[in-house]
Amino acid sequence: MLYIIGGAARSGKTLLSRKIVSEMGVPYFPLDALFRALAKGAPELGLAQYDTPMERPLKIWPITQHLFSYFLRDELKFLIEGDSILPSQVKELVSVPESIKCCFFGYSETTKEEKLAKVIRYRQGNTDWTKEIHNERMLEMIDRMIDFSKYLKEECFKYGIKYFDVSHDFNGPHEAAFKYLFEE
Repeated sequence: MLYIIGGAARSGKTLLSRKIVSEMGVPYFPLDALFRALAKGAPELGLAQYDTPMERPLKIWPITQHLFSYFLRDELKFLIEGDSILPSQVKELVSVPESIKCCFFGYSETTKEEKLAKVIRYRQGNTDWTKEIHNERMLEMIDRMIDFSKYLKEECFKYGIKYFDVSHDFNGPHEAAFKYLFEE
């Protein structure tokens, strides 16, 4: 079984992934780490850290498609998480629907100011990348992420993929996603 968690940055994908690793023992592969490594280590690929939320998954798809295919072909139980995957790409992978469980996260029903306050409040220690970015720049990024969340919500509906919105409740949607992935 391949578990895929996609969605907007700062929607809690990594937190849920850590819970899955801890409680279910499923091996974990972060797409964001792959993207950053390729952006820095192979600049000739044209990947850049500040690509838009739509550019990232489209640019890295030729690589991640083979990664997903590898996990599906070898029937490994694996969790892949990140913001570099789109619902349409997941749908493209699904030749055997029982082999993939997928969900996306976003925050389509909040304002950029509300989300910024939450990002600041819940920063994850000294290594959190948001500490390095001025609030005005964060507001611009969050505004794009809200638009991206709206896109993901529509695409998930279009392709019959679960979408969880964390605009007003962060923990509830994550608990519901955990149950969806492992208890149904």
